[in-house]
Amino acid sequence: MRALKVPAIKKRISPVLQFLAVVGIALTASTELRAQVGNWPLAWAQWHNETRDWGGIRTNLSDEGLDLGVLYTQDVAANPVGGLNQSATYGARLEGMAMLDFEKIFGIKGSSLHYIMYQGLGQGLSQEVIGNDFGVTQIFSSDILAIANFSLEHNLLNDQLYLSAGRLAVGDIFARDDTFAYYLNGALNSTPGQLLINQPTFTTYPFNIWGLAGNYTFPGNQYVSLGVYDASVDDLNNAENGFNFRFAPKGNVLMVGQVGVNPGKDDTSKYLPGHYQLGAFYNTGKVDVLGTTTTETREGNWGAYAIARQMIYQEKDLQGLSLWALVTIAPQQAINTQPLGISGGLFYQGLIPNRDNDVTAGAFILGYFSDHLPGQSYELVFEATHRYQFADWSYLSLDFQYVVNPAGNDDIPDAWVFGTEFSVKF
Repeated sequence: MRALKVPAIKKRISPVLQFLAVVGIALTASTELRAQVGNWPLAWAQWHNETRDWGGIRTNLSDEGLDLGVLYTQDVAANPVGGLNQSATYGARLEGMAMLDFEKIFGIKGSSLHYIMYQGLGQGLSQEVIGNDFGVTQIFSSDILAIANFSLEHNLLNDQLYLSAGRLAVGDIFARDDTFAYYLNGALNSTPGQLLINQPTFTTYPFNIWGLAGNYTFPGNQYVSLGVYDASVDDLNNAENGFNFRFAPKGNVLMVGQVGVNPGKDDTSKYLPGHYQLGAFYNTGKVDVLGTTTTETREGNWGAYAIARQMIYQEKDLQGLSLWALVTIAPQQAINTQPLGISGGLFYQGLIPNRDNDVTAGAFILGYFSDHLPGQSYELVFEATHRYQFADWSYLSLDFQYVVNPAGNDDIPDAWVFGTEFSVKF
């Protein structure tokens, strides 16, 4: 760390603070220009921007230590067959971010402050029409203005150690693989839906809760991640209160640990690209017993998950065929809605000639319901999708899903779903 010179700091921070005074009032929500682990190959911070340099404003602000970004993503979907009803829905999210680079402002190397907000729009097809548990459109996150991330992040030891604290999504680090973003179903994009169904505080972006998390990467691309989070549902940044900063854990703590390896991450590696991770979690709080009309609870809940992705055929660079699979378990059937979840799929980048950045993908998502929920057996979703990557700042996905046993209930007809997702970054 270099010595701090007070006059220089004042000189450099002044225009940043002036601009933040405006941003804090006018800026509405962003996407993920945030430090994340294993962002391969979709980290949006690596994208170019459609509007490029905003007439020089973006570069000038970045030089002073302030980075900005705006992202708009929408899902349009319809179920002409099956579900509780048949309809079409539009759901979208407008996101805006601001990142303060403390190295440029204060000289604190590797340190930054991230602030992300979003405005939800429209509605979700699963929630409003089909009645199933695995949301067929992932972008819908309620029609509110809310904070998606407010965190202090720091990289140490030549970026081998990453630390993050503040309002975080557990799925920023744990139980994620960025290639799941190719799919529209929310049970994949980006944290396995079975985990969220059992553990509401195992949050996925843009929902967040107070927490402290870190990741250490070893030579050879092995890593270990640990996190501690407030596990009180009342403290969630949820649909009822998008600006919820409440912190009253009442002894409810969610602890998560994960180990993993990224073979083939280096250009010089003899292995094809892959990602393997194994994780477990424990919630110290009390959980309601399923299927009872009383207030019976159990103390403590745990579970585990495994995710594997591997390229098995490579044309060149990232072009080729990859397979993936995931398993989630939460053995205590009395308090876990889906004790077992299994999903798998494949994707091919560059399948269509002269469309090297397009991705064609397929998947299945399966969740078994608890024995304590009579009348609910399993829900199974098949998905096929193709993403047209128009440019590095915009894409359009065409998607088909078939939902079997919505919410595990035989009384709800199986549903066919046709959808699209469009995204553009400014």
